[in-house]
Amino acid sequence: MPRTRKPAFTLIELLVVIAIIAILAAILFPVFAQARERARLTSCLSNMRQIGTALTMYTQDYDETFPFIRFHNSDAAKGHFTYVWRNAIRPYLKSLDVLACPSNPYSHTVPGRPGPNNPPKVGDNAEGWEVEPEQRMPISYAMNSCAETWYPADTAQGKQSPPLTMAQLARPAETICIAENTWPTADIHGEEWLQDECAGIMVHQAGKQANFVFYDGHAKSKKWLSTLYPITQNNWEIHDHPDPTNLTITGEVGCSRKMPPGPDAAPFRKADCLAYQ
Repeated sequence: MPRTRKPAFTLIELLVVIAIIAILAAILFPVFAQARERARLTSCLSNMRQIGTALTMYTQDYDETFPFIRFHNSDAAKGHFTYVWRNAIRPYLKSLDVLACPSNPYSHTVPGRPGPNNPPKVGDNAEGWEVEPEQRMPISYAMNSCAETWYPADTAQGKQSPPLTMAQLARPAETICIAENTWPTADIHGEEWLQDECAGIMVHQAGKQANFVFYDGHAKSKKWLSTLYPITQNNWEIHDHPDPTNLTITGEVGCSRKMPPGPDAAPFRKADCLAYQ
């Protein structure tokens, strides 16, 4: 009785199938990576909405007054530890990890490890870690130091600038309160970092955007340069800026900076700065 031979793949057919799978993988893996980053951006935005709500609750409890960026100088030798806005709003947050953005490579910190480095090392803590029970503070978010001075409240310079109140804000829905960053500092010189130190800012690769909390409590994603230009609609000053020929961003003590004429200016074309455009 003759034996029937079962059909089988030839070597050529097998190689073709493998090649097709490799091509599909090469096409789909970047798509999956983008989807994951989109999810992280959304998770980070959710965290920042909670931070916005916490800030709103804080201001309601303190007669519509926002926290200082830094309340005290840090001097461990004298037993004085840094207390910043993050510590002030901590009672209004469900968890310390709300202050961590999952996309930020520095958001996972090691308890007890200080973070004086700019740029930081992975595992370093942000300002304010010393006074938290967990002995850690994620690096992810910083407060706009043009709206409030970055000098600690108990210094001579800080005493020149009392805490910001809601009544001082001409455009609370358009003025940034909290921005993403990759440095351990409590403050972000948004206008200065964009011009000189782009490595300090944080950008999500999905859309090249960052998340921001505004003084009315809402949060949204924007491109960094759109927070600065057009200059008459910049998101860093607490007052109106109606004159397009006035390129100086001004704010509280420690904030005064003349900006380039537009987003295509040479300072924004540096290698570090192209990453967020």
